Amino acid sequence: MGRIILVTGGARSGKSSFAEQLLAGFGPEVGYIATAQALDAEMEDRIAKHRRQRPESWRTFEAPTRPSAIIAAHGEAFAALLLDCLTVMITNRMLAQTMDWDQPTVAQLNAVEADVLAEIEAIIAAASAARSDLIAVTNEVGCGIVPINPLSRFFRDCAGRVNQRMAAAAAEVYWVVAGIPVRIKG
Repeated sequence: MGRIILVTGGARSGKSSFAEQLLAGFGPEVGYIATAQALDAEMEDRIAKHRRQRPESWRTFEAPTRPSAIIAAHGEAFAALLLDCLTVMITNRMLAQTMDWDQPTVAQLNAVEADVLAEIEAIIAAASAARSDLIAVTNEVGCGIVPINPLSRFFRDCAGRVNQRMAAAAAEVYWVVAGIPVRIKG
């Protein structure tokens, strides 16, 4: 049975680099689950930089909306899998919905959150059933002010609930600040 290790922190805090260091400790037979999509030149550059810093022996899977399927299908093949990142996956699932994010209904918001949380439960179930350990990266987005628009407010709230659920399921949780990881659970 695989363990879940959650790595959280703010934007550009060093989360991914730390998670990659953890993954490297499992040896060369590891998998990397990427959720980012190259929708513009800046994201293309960001993804290319991430790819260059990973060893070629790491097998990369692109799963912008359903990383649980990769974990379920490949959780026996690797010593560990790195999922980078949950908050990008949340964004991908949110924006796949056809709705007016300036004036969403409560029912629409509840349906989107249920969809996101169902994928989180699928990730946890797949990771728990796998031989591989899962290192999951996520952004902590709840340390600032309450956003003024519905899209940003919903994203912050949904990400907060996702992070709470993942942290509850995780054997270890790390908070990364200014490139310094601090173990907060496990």
